[in-house]
Amino acid sequence: MPLKNKKILVIDDTDSIRTFLRIALEAQGATLYEASNAAEGIELCNSMQPDLVVLDLGLPDRDGLDILPELKSADDNKHIPVVVILSVRKDHSTVNKANLLGVDGYISKPFMMDELLDIIDTKLRVKSIH
Repeated sequence: MPLKNKKILVIDDTDSIRTFLRIALEAQGATLYEASNAAEGIELCNSMQPDLVVLDLGLPDRDGLDILPELKSADDNKHIPVVVILSVRKDHSTVNKANLLGVDGYISKPFMMDELLDIIDTKLRVKSIH
């Protein structure tokens, strides 16, 4: 189980995506925490200090790109990989902005779970080396 004992926070307003990710990531041994909006996601991130955050851009209360710096701003959170931005936005300006803001990986919806798991595994291995 490659994600055993890893805490992953999913910030996505779509119930079906959160359910899909919960089933898939818990099957890999992760403990999953869920937020359906930006405010809840920031609060959970600061209180639980996850090993990784999966972030959607299209949140009901704020744009995911706007909260990305906040997710990484607390001293305890600086090294949390926001490994995946799940978004239907594929344009270069959005991807470039996400990269400039410090995202650790970008995946467009629809996505393959294997692709997401590969990125998560890579980022968590890199984090554990540091």
